[in-house]
Amino acid sequence: MEEESWITHEEYLASAELFRSAFPAFAAEVARVEAMRGKLNEFQLSRAVTMAADSVEILGWNSRRTVLAIFDVYVELYRGEGREAADRWVEATFGAGLLPAPGGAPDSADPGLLARLGEVEEEIREREAELLELYRELTRLKAAASGTRPADGLRGQGEDEGEAAAGR
Repeated sequence: MEEESWITHEEYLASAELFRSAFPAFAAEVARVEAMRGKLNEFQLSRAVTMAADSVEILGWNSRRTVLAIFDVYVELYRGEGREAADRWVEATFGAGLLPAPGGAPDSADPGLLARLGEVEEEIREREAELLELYRELTRLKAAASGTRPADGLRGQGEDEGEAAAGR
């Protein structure tokens, strides 16, 4: 049984904006894999969705679930009706300008170049995560040295607790 979830219109709009931010990375990955191997299988689609969702900063579990649910609709359309139908749904639902123009960069770019681009983006994400952890440790150490408590956002809270603390 699926869990029923209700979100406000504002939460939907925020999630739609996050989807718009993440979709170009997803579309580029789909184009890259299709250029090399043809239509994506379930694992490749799942990997592309994860990569795209990780490419944007999503604050909170509910926002992430909503963005992933939007990608689930795309994936179902892709599997059932093909990429063109799924892309048309994105255009109709989330607005024009999300997809590259025919003959644009992702479809005509060198697959090796796209692969390297993906590798560099992944390395940047990894290093950003490492730097964030180092910054948190530095803040904790400074707080311990001065005898004060670190700010709430730097104590390693869960996402939902962090949202509550931020007043979201």
